[in-house]
Amino acid sequence: MTPTETNKSQAIANAYVEMRAQLLAIFRQVRMPEADCEDMVQEVFVRLLGVETLQTETVNAIAATIAFRLRIDYLRRRSFLHRIYKDVPRAEIFEQMGYTNNTCELHELICIEQNAIARLRPENQRIYRLSRFDDKTNDEIADIMSMSYRSVESRLYRSRMFIREQVAKVI
Repeated sequence: MTPTETNKSQAIANAYVEMRAQLLAIFRQVRMPEADCEDMVQEVFVRLLGVETLQTETVNAIAATIAFRLRIDYLRRRSFLHRIYKDVPRAEIFEQMGYTNNTCELHELICIEQNAIARLRPENQRIYRLSRFDDKTNDEIADIMSMSYRSVESRLYRSRMFIREQVAKVI
């Protein structure tokens, strides 16, 4: 590592220690499940690591900006998907109802996600579905599945990462 990369890494590490609680609060304000909050904080620092030219004086401000943008994106996506899964008819009748191309593209994304879910282990499928579609918290899922909270959290994290990878391959 060059001295500049070392300074950048150290600045990001310091920001993690200083700002982790504040970033969690940014996500908790909109009542995200705790596991999603943790994922979002992790994403903030992953994105920071990807910034090539980063001034150590601005790391905290950039981290906060990334967090607010992730929160907005999360809320938009959640709202959009909530409307779709609640209001849009099943995929089998899309053609019959004459939906627009945007709906067809959406249908393709839903199919991609469903195919990715089908490739998960059965327990992980159920955990993912309970979290994603039934809005269950990790505690509730742990009770339903008779598992520890930590086990649910770990399985859900790995399942989300797998689904994201599968969707990203197609997009």
